[in-house]
Amino acid sequence: MRKLLLPLLLSSMFSPIVAPMLSLSAQAQTTDTNIASHSSFKNNLDEIQQDFYRGLRFEDWTKTGLAEIEIKKVLQAINSDGKLRDAENLNLPTYWTYEFSQAADLLLQQAQQLKDPKAAAKAYMKASTMYLIASYPNLKRPNEIFALDNAVNSYVKSLQLAGDNVELVRLPLADGTSVPGILHLPVQGTNLPAVIWSGGVDKTLIEHHESVLKLNAQGYAVLTFDMPGGGLDYKHALTLGELDSSHNAAFKFLQQNDNINADRIGVLGSSGSGPALLEFALNEPKLKAVVARCSLVDGPLTNAKLLDFIPAMSADALIARLGGDPSDMNYYINNAAKYSLATRGYFDGKARIDTPLLAINTNKDPVAMPEDVQKTAALSSQGETAFFGKVGHCPDSKAASDYVINFLTKNI
Repeated sequence: MRKLLLPLLLSSMFSPIVAPMLSLSAQAQTTDTNIASHSSFKNNLDEIQQDFYRGLRFEDWTKTGLAEIEIKKVLQAINSDGKLRDAENLNLPTYWTYEFSQAADLLLQQAQQLKDPKAAAKAYMKASTMYLIASYPNLKRPNEIFALDNAVNSYVKSLQLAGDNVELVRLPLADGTSVPGILHLPVQGTNLPAVIWSGGVDKTLIEHHESVLKLNAQGYAVLTFDMPGGGLDYKHALTLGELDSSHNAAFKFLQQNDNINADRIGVLGSSGSGPALLEFALNEPKLKAVVARCSLVDGPLTNAKLLDFIPAMSADALIARLGGDPSDMNYYINNAAKYSLATRGYFDGKARIDTPLLAINTNKDPVAMPEDVQKTAALSSQGETAFFGKVGHCPDSKAASDYVINFLTKNI
């Protein structure tokens, strides 16, 4: 049985490794092409984004208690020899995962010393976020995996101290392995409706807490897990013929849980989890609602030129989720199209299911342009589209989030 989670340990106890280059594509980028691709994904970029391969998600990272100045202090220490300051990721000083792990270790030590549960909960969440940043974008390097283990454990510890009903679970697969998940339950209630929730190629199972809180408050259970090949599910990959294996495992887990109403389960997937999400949704008639959020269904899978408008970090992460080595463009060109819903014959204009399906995105996203969003909605006789924001990858506004939550609660 595979080992899923490590205990809360400090990164200084992790034996140093010298990892290979993080991204050959990152090495080749200029600051101009780097900032251009990041701009297509997100508005209002920080001025230092031009120097970094990774997207700097200050808005997300500061929602959990970290201050932007704390993050930027660590960034000042990162300076590899490439054109981009974080183009390599050796487990040594001045490199991304090492420096952020060191900062996270200190925050974890502080959390462990606190006696007041509320103060400790906040401190553990700060440590979790710093470890999360250290692990990002989860390209299966041992130091990244170690950091993510600590991020997940600190996250769960924080929520439990805060009084939340949350636990780490394992979702058994047919081959005898399992997928790590986190089950978030309302503080009270039984016979609960539930939502299966997964992120994309660089969003892990602990990065959906804001939405989880909204659903918990309305009496919904939420089961989060990583898409195949991503986060803690790094030993698997998106595999043709088994695309929906993780979702099937999550669905079965909820159906067999005494706290869950097996007849009231819905699903949401974002971005790169699109092939897995839609394969599951199109083959599970018992689902009550489906949300395809900025879902990758075709686009860059069949048109590799669209990768020019996607940050190298996200492109590398996508290749890794498909089972290739990050930045191996030959692997991508030879395999990506097989995962497209167009290639697999789904985009013929025929409705395949009657389950309420929401396809939602911005109006201009190289991962899923409006025509892909519309084709996705057309897969259901009860499909609908919604667009929020002029440009960028994934609709992150409060209005978009509320729309998604309302759709789920209305239909489940």
